[in-house]
Amino acid sequence: MIKFHGYAEYLLSDAIPEDKKSILDKAINELNNDFLLRGAKKRDEAARITSFKLSRNKLILEIESGSRVRLHHAALRIKNYLSNMLGKNMRIGVRGLRLYRSRITIDSILHVSTQLPFVKNVYTENSKTIIELKDLSESDIKRPIIDRLLKLLEFKEKKLKWGGKIEHWRLIRESEKKEPKFRDDPNIILEKIGWIKRYAPGQWLYTPPITHLIRSFEKLFYMEVLKPLGFIEAIYPKINPLEIGVKTGHLKGTVHQMMFASQPIAYNPEDLEEWTDLVTVLDEAPADELRKYVKAPSYFLCFAQCEPFYWFFGGEIIDIDKLPMKWFDRSGPSFRWESGGLRGIERLVEFHRTEITWIGEPEQVIEIRNQLLEKYRYFMDKILDLEWRWAWVTPWFLVHAGEIEEETEEIDINQPGTIDFEAWLPYKGDREEQNTWLEIGNISIHGTKYTSSFKIKHQVKDKIIWTGCSGFGVERWLLSFLAQKGFDPDNWPKRVREFITRPPKSVRTVTYPKTKEGKQLLNEIEELLSKLPGD
Repeated sequence: MIKFHGYAEYLLSDAIPEDKKSILDKAINELNNDFLLRGAKKRDEAARITSFKLSRNKLILEIESGSRVRLHHAALRIKNYLSNMLGKNMRIGVRGLRLYRSRITIDSILHVSTQLPFVKNVYTENSKTIIELKDLSESDIKRPIIDRLLKLLEFKEKKLKWGGKIEHWRLIRESEKKEPKFRDDPNIILEKIGWIKRYAPGQWLYTPPITHLIRSFEKLFYMEVLKPLGFIEAIYPKINPLEIGVKTGHLKGTVHQMMFASQPIAYNPEDLEEWTDLVTVLDEAPADELRKYVKAPSYFLCFAQCEPFYWFFGGEIIDIDKLPMKWFDRSGPSFRWESGGLRGIERLVEFHRTEITWIGEPEQVIEIRNQLLEKYRYFMDKILDLEWRWAWVTPWFLVHAGEIEEETEEIDINQPGTIDFEAWLPYKGDREEQNTWLEIGNISIHGTKYTSSFKIKHQVKDKIIWTGCSGFGVERWLLSFLAQKGFDPDNWPKRVREFITRPPKSVRTVTYPKTKEGKQLLNEIEELLSKLPGD
């Protein structure tokens, strides 16, 4: 059970005359016995004015309320009533409203932090949690801050119940076990032979030979999976306004992994002259000083890649004969701050992927997802000949939105949810160990999560639209393949060996690759890859 108590202060355009004050008694009686009961099945679920005070042009009401007509809802109802009543009888308007000394009482012990927005104090008493709120303006009340705060409390309690576990993982399908042709770490080899060079933590420059392999895998995936299913290519922006992250939920769920961008404080070079002078004198770029010359972040760099797809259809009414629509994007990098988890091309800050997105009626979205699953199985089994497994996990789109879904025993893959695709990395150890598997992609049905937040509507009033997305990291495709098959094309499956042509020549300088061992290893790998057909 939840109860509210607080004081609503109404700023009037003029003081209420003494001979008119009796009207307030009648008004409060009508509010308590009619307007503040509406929407509640029981009186203790409604709101009630327990006292009032007039101070010049301010009317202060003490309000207590239950779960159905909450304090802030009651305060707004009262304002509408007073505006009509005072205007009609006294030509007095209501110019403003604020709530103060407000508190929420919950009949259980919650783990609430005073660091939460708008929370002033928290304490427990008689097995109840009392949350004291800071003053709320009328705009805060309308947003509505209190309702969102209660949802946040519910989420945090549910998260604690989960024991801080972000994702629940259940195996749903796996390939047959395959004897690996290779057991060395491709990350070490690729850096040693100079095909990749570390640019910054989690960022690499990919030289022409490995770029050739990455693009070949991209093209092979398109030819074998996307083209037969009728997906067409689009180009999605790779830097997003913050409001897009609010609608998708990423700024609530994954802000700790996101990279942000800011604009300079001005366009004129003269306005940044002090900065350029400083860089000239120091011959370095002090980041703390740079803060003075850029605005607060207003963008986040591409995180999920699919966000612009939902934005594009936002606010639109889609013709029934245009559904479903199937697009994919492979036009640029995504960015995630991985902190201490960075390693080779296995975990990256800047990475590349093919992102598949589709929109349609629920049965269409499910059918497309099932078609993709069958193609993925074919691609991993018959084309790449990988050892793989699929897992039903906490929905990716809910994890990224900072939301929690109750775990159920039954798995229904035709409901909104996420399947992860993983490949075994033999160089990391035995396949029975969890950390020897690498997630190489996933597929999700979102239901109405994004069509609702972006207000995407169906032409037929009573019908709804769902969305789906699926992404594969191309660096991870290549890494998984090399980890199981190695660099000798004789160990590659037939389709790959026929499709991928010989890479261009590797970079060699007096000092690159760095070691004698690296130079020798590069010669050996180039000799192996010379078995591939030429362009």
